[in-house]
Amino acid sequence: MSDVVEPSVLRADRFGLRPVLGNLEAETMEAIWEHAQGRGMTVREAHEILKQHRPIAYTTVMTTMARLAKKKLLKASKAGVAYIYYPAMSKAEFTSGFVGRVLDQILQDYSGAAISHFAELAEPESRDAVHNMLQEIVNRRKPPGDDQETENDES
Repeated sequence: MSDVVEPSVLRADRFGLRPVLGNLEAETMEAIWEHAQGRGMTVREAHEILKQHRPIAYTTVMTTMARLAKKKLLKASKAGVAYIYYPAMSKAEFTSGFVGRVLDQILQDYSGAAISHFAELAEPESRDAVHNMLQEIVNRRKPPGDDQETENDES
């Protein structure tokens, strides 16, 4: 997934795929994952599915699918005059990738607060073990020679 365009905005107040994709992009990807099942999907097929939930122009769906292909979330294959779009990865792979990137960034930028918060989520008898495990993860991710502690690293 390293060649996938990284989301530049994380909207923490949204659910599902919407923290990293816009509403229409998320709906489009969900439709393709659910209905394409390895055979791909044309813009017309996606439009038919999406218009059941809201009024939407065919050209809007076409632009959205082209944008998702540019972001490397879809692969396009020309079939006559139409394109068939295939998901570049499964929903689970996409979700795992963006969750991993978000957690990496949080642990890098706010390790102390993140460790404390995750440890608080654990059962009382395992909090120290969770705290120590997360601190070890943070330490392993630090570049060699980076022993400086910042306000964010204090737990």
